[in-house]
Amino acid sequence: MNVSSWISSVLRAVRWHRRGLAVVAAACALVLALAALSPGSGPTRTVVVSARDLAAGVVVGADDVTTAELPVGAVPASALTDPAQIVGQLLAAPRPGGATLLNEDVVSSSLVSASDGLSLVPFRITDAAIASILEVGDLISVVTLGPDGQSVPVVDRVRIAALPAPAEASAIGGSGSSGALVVVTADADQAALLAAASSSYEMGIILEAP
Repeated sequence: MNVSSWISSVLRAVRWHRRGLAVVAAACALVLALAALSPGSGPTRTVVVSARDLAAGVVVGADDVTTAELPVGAVPASALTDPAQIVGQLLAAPRPGGATLLNEDVVSSSLVSASDGLSLVPFRITDAAIASILEVGDLISVVTLGPDGQSVPVVDRVRIAALPAPAEASAIGGSGSSGALVVVTADADQAALLAAASSSYEMGIILEAP
């Protein structure tokens, strides 16, 4: 074998080993990445999540929620950890399927006993500043903004049952909730109209005389 052939053989061997090392390195990186994503890679915490898309104003049933394991560092401080904390409670805002449910997402259904058989219906108004002039017991009419910019009536003269504080009413984790939460008592027809409108439109209110 002449010198030129020997050098060519050495170079081919080096290139082969480099390819082999590259494959091994890539495989190791993949294993490490999968290990980092594995639930067993660190401490986790059980949280309650919505089993399906849930509309505002529904009373949460046992089939509406499930549990999931999240890394401890990704769990919101107010996350619910036991389905019993939300089953039977009134949902304050729409929640998509798989969303981590929070203390802020529910309005206690114990308020229903004071509403003379009417439903408690929560919805968000676009202008949070308006909530500062409202009081529990006020009568309001609820409107949405129509395609032509005009107000479209939703329900007339419903009574405010609760005005959750901003820290209690705001949903986090990408829920997109803004404005201010208002909870009113409404009959079945009014409740259906409010639930449908609040899931699709921006809501406003008109303060009515007693």
